Amino acid sequence: MQTPNFLRNLLQSNNYWNKDSTEFAKANEYLETLFPGQLQKDATGQYIDPEYDMTYEQFLAAQKKFDDEIEEVLQEAESEHDDESDVSNEFQNVDIRQFVEIAETIDVLVVMPDGNIETKQLIVYELNIQESSNEYLESGNKTWIWHSEDDERICDDCASHDSEIFEDNDDIPGIPVHPNCRCWVEEVKLDDNGKPISSKVYKGQKPENKTETNKVSDMKTSKDTEKFDQAYNNLKEREGGYTTGKNQKKDEPTNMGIKQSTLDKYSAKYPDKNFPQDVKDLNEHQAKEIYKSEYWDNTRIPQIENDRIRNAIFDMNVMGGAGKVVQRAINNFSDANLKVDGIIGKETIKAINAIPDTKIEEFMSTVKSERINYLQNTRNWETAKNGWTKRTNAY
Repeated sequence: MQTPNFLRNLLQSNNYWNKDSTEFAKANEYLETLFPGQLQKDATGQYIDPEYDMTYEQFLAAQKKFDDEIEEVLQEAESEHDDESDVSNEFQNVDIRQFVEIAETIDVLVVMPDGNIETKQLIVYELNIQESSNEYLESGNKTWIWHSEDDERICDDCASHDSEIFEDNDDIPGIPVHPNCRCWVEEVKLDDNGKPISSKVYKGQKPENKTETNKVSDMKTSKDTEKFDQAYNNLKEREGGYTTGKNQKKDEPTNMGIKQSTLDKYSAKYPDKNFPQDVKDLNEHQAKEIYKSEYWDNTRIPQIENDRIRNAIFDMNVMGGAGKVVQRAINNFSDANLKVDGIIGKETIKAINAIPDTKIEEFMSTVKSERINYLQNTRNWETAKNGWTKRTNAY
């Protein structure tokens, strides 16, 4: 088993050499957990790789350790969140657990109770409660809609903004536009799926007996659906049908790009949907629903204005590693100086949408280069490089 990245970082830290440090204690604790066996030598005295890394019981204990650690981090974060005095009651129920991400997977050779040796994966989690979490608390998942009076008295300036939707309140033009302006801006709070749950007047004065929320919300929903359909159709062409996954380092059946493990997790989350147990039996409608729920609705990708960039980032998000690839590409392309944390948050979206139309082709070339660099460091590159390169070049 290769030394995991997080453990390698601990071992290489300056504090590791201080036997009284937290880093020293944690590193040695992980060494005992992940390498419980003793190193063996051959007849010449050379160290040899063990037949297996750990027993099944040791594997379960190691995974439980990682699970317990992220649970402790979550409890501490939730406690700090509950103690925040400047967070309004409206956002006290934000689920911090949505910011848990897989930091690393560790391939382990495990001897099973029946004596067979199988390759399994330990999963290390991290809590990325940085840019995206703060934005969520600040914005509360909101959008803003401009309303103008559609009659003979409306001016060109006001008419140009009618029904315009703003994802950031900093982008809303000044109101009133002119003396006696009748425009107003509605603030709409959305649930995690982007559906309106409440609204109020944000700026201006709403005319009496006017209810535009449903009309404009329907427009927004229609627009978002159109964006997703376009991104999904591009993805569908690249994913293909059912494969056994035998040419990958981790054998896992896949259908229309949906892995068996992804289907298992989705079915566990939504048991009432009665999705098939075997990914081979998944139909296109079900696959599309999983893509929308797990890779679109819970992201800011729909806020990307350029179709080409949006579709490419959605495709990368499905495959994995989209955030850091895009952030590195932006930093190389411009002076945005984004933090490369993998979170496609407000600042990342802002930097993407600031790219001029005349520079899209140049930016996408940078994205492709960064994407190939990322893929070359993944475990399946040697077996999948031809398909992945073709897929990336199509962005």
